Amino acid sequence: MKEIGYSEFTERIDKIKDRKPLHGQIELTYRCNYNCIHCYSKNQSRGKLDSAFWKDIINQVHDSGGMELTFTGGDSLLYEDFLGVYQYAKKKGFLINIFTNGYNFNKEILDFLEDCPPLNIEITINSLNKENYERITRAKGAFEKVMKHIEEIKNRNLPLVLKCNGLKENKDEILKIKEFTENLLGKKKFKFDSFIFPGLNQDEEPKRHRLTADEIRKIVSRDKDMIEEKRKQLEHQEHLFNPAGIYHCSSWLTSYFINPQGILQFCHLSKKYSTDLKKELFKTGFDKFLNILKEKHKTESRCISCKYKEYCYHCPARAYLETGSEEAPVEYYCELATETKKFMEG
Repeated sequence: MKEIGYSEFTERIDKIKDRKPLHGQIELTYRCNYNCIHCYSKNQSRGKLDSAFWKDIINQVHDSGGMELTFTGGDSLLYEDFLGVYQYAKKKGFLINIFTNGYNFNKEILDFLEDCPPLNIEITINSLNKENYERITRAKGAFEKVMKHIEEIKNRNLPLVLKCNGLKENKDEILKIKEFTENLLGKKKFKFDSFIFPGLNQDEEPKRHRLTADEIRKIVSRDKDMIEEKRKQLEHQEHLFNPAGIYHCSSWLTSYFINPQGILQFCHLSKKYSTDLKKELFKTGFDKFLNILKEKHKTESRCISCKYKEYCYHCPARAYLETGSEEAPVEYYCELATETKKFMEG
């Protein structure tokens, strides 16, 4: 039997059109010891659910066909019974990712993960400069601690990925962070995310730290790996499952998101078709996502016939967050699409 890597495995899985909750994110807590300048989830209601609730949800997801699970936050490691919930999901057979700022590791957690490793630990590091890192995170004294934890995780041979957000404050460091990551961990261990969203509470502050479309193009164009990743993203967009509807992504098909209050959503940016899992079963809520197929355009938005559509990351959830309307064009995404088309076509 031919052995394949995880990336190829997930690509094959994503081509399956059966509706199953294959990939999910559980936001265990909004708690975070950082106050990042670009964070979109500040000042959210501090829902707190015990581990018995999360274990029951994990059972329900497993019985519905779930395979991959990401624990996130806030910072997932700050959840009081993180290791208990993690171990339970691991024993159920889930492939587990841990998203964290890297600050809250300790010997107990690292020892446990060494004996019971996840699929990936993903740590966000937005600067290699102490002053700039702490300016972005607004967490004094954090830089040395995170860098120490990164070294400890590497030395324990735990699977580690470093990622960074594209910000005005770190635009000259992004490729340096990639180089640092590759020297430390090897190829394909770095992720770059250029999307910065307004706050879920309509806070406009995060948008002030966005890179312009031109700044993003200049960064990506200097690195062949980033160029290839951009091509893959665009190829994926060409084969979206529901291109005729308003919601043309496939998140509703195989993905889900659960916030710290136990609210099930198909997307972390939208509470549309959401379900309170304290009152309803996971499968009941997940089946509601099918209603997205019924969503048709209610306006004559210029996005419908835009010639840059296949290059654009506009979607109703993002548009609503930016404008209060699911169908309104977002000028920032228009600029990104225009730059991307010019860049990809040479």
